[in-house]
Amino acid sequence: MIKNRKTIQSTFIICLVLFSACTAFLPCTSAGLLFNLQSVVSVGYSGNETDEPIVPRGSIINVKMDVYYHVTRGVLGEGILLAYKGKNAFVKLEIVRQSEWLTATLAIDTVPFQISTDYQSSTFNVAFQASENAPAYAQGFITIKASVANLGLIEGFEQEFTLPVHPAYKPLIDPYLPETNTRKIGPMDTAVFPIEIKNLGNAETIVFLIVESVPVGWNAIITSQVTLAEAEGSSATAYLVVKPPKGFGYHSEENTIKISMEPVRADNPKDRGEKLHENFLVESQGFSTYGIEAVLPIILVIVVIILIVFYYFKKIKK
Repeated sequence: MIKNRKTIQSTFIICLVLFSACTAFLPCTSAGLLFNLQSVVSVGYSGNETDEPIVPRGSIINVKMDVYYHVTRGVLGEGILLAYKGKNAFVKLEIVRQSEWLTATLAIDTVPFQISTDYQSSTFNVAFQASENAPAYAQGFITIKASVANLGLIEGFEQEFTLPVHPAYKPLIDPYLPETNTRKIGPMDTAVFPIEIKNLGNAETIVFLIVESVPVGWNAIITSQVTLAEAEGSSATAYLVVKPPKGFGYHSEENTIKISMEPVRADNPKDRGEKLHENFLVESQGFSTYGIEAVLPIILVIVVIILIVFYYFKKIKK
C-alpha cells in the first residue's frame, strides 16, 4: 500500500515536470490563468543623500538604491518553477524622466536574478548633478523604471520609482565697475562710482551694500541694497558717493574706501551668501575756499588796517 502511494506520488511529480517543460512554450496569458506565475520587481531607497538640498553645479551626488525581485505563483505554479531552476531573470533599469535641470546616470542598466519565489535584492548607483540654472528649492525628480520581460510561462513586470531632489540656493553675484574704481578730483568735488551687480544665482536675491572703511575726515555713502530678479543675468546698479575733506587751503590726499556686498535670498533672509569686497581709490588735489567765510572778517580787518597805515604814512610824507 505504502509502496503504491510512493509510486503514485513519483509518477505525479514526473508528469508535472514534463507538463511544465511542455507548457513552457505556451502563450504567457494562458499560463497565467493556469498557474498565476508573475515576476514582481520593485525599487527602493533608504539613504539620506537627498535629504539636504543639493548645490547647483556642485559635486556629483551618488545615491545607492535597491532593486527587489521575486516570482508569485498559484497552486500549480510551484511545480512549474522547477523547470526554471538555475535560470536567470534580467531586470532592466532605465531613467525615463528627470527634471530638465538635472543630469542623471545609472551605473548599471541590467541586474540578473535567479528565478525564485524568494525575495532577492541587489544594489545599484544613481549619480546626478544639478545644473547652474536649477531653481532654488524646486521640486525636482528622477524617475527610474525597473522591468523584466516575459519568461515563458512567467509574466513580465515593470515598476517606476521617483527619487525627489531639491536644489539649494546658490548665492552668487558678479559685481562689475562700468567706469573705474579710481578717481582724481578736487577737494570741492564729489566722486561717484556706479557698481553694476549681476545675479548668477538661482533665486531672487537682495544684495546688501555697506561702506566698511572710510578715512577720517572723508565722507562715503552707498546704495544700501538692490534687488536682483531670479531670471538669469538680471542686474541692478548701486552707487558709491565719496566726498574728500574740503577745509580751506590746499589739499593733496589719496585714500581708499572699502565696501562689502552680501547676497541674501529674497524670501528667506537667513539664507545668505559670502560677502564680496571692493576697494575704491580717490585722490583729492587742489585748493579749497570752503570755510573762507569764517576768516573773512579777520582778513577784512587786516586789509583795513593796512590801508589806514598806508594812508597815514603817505600823509606824513607830504
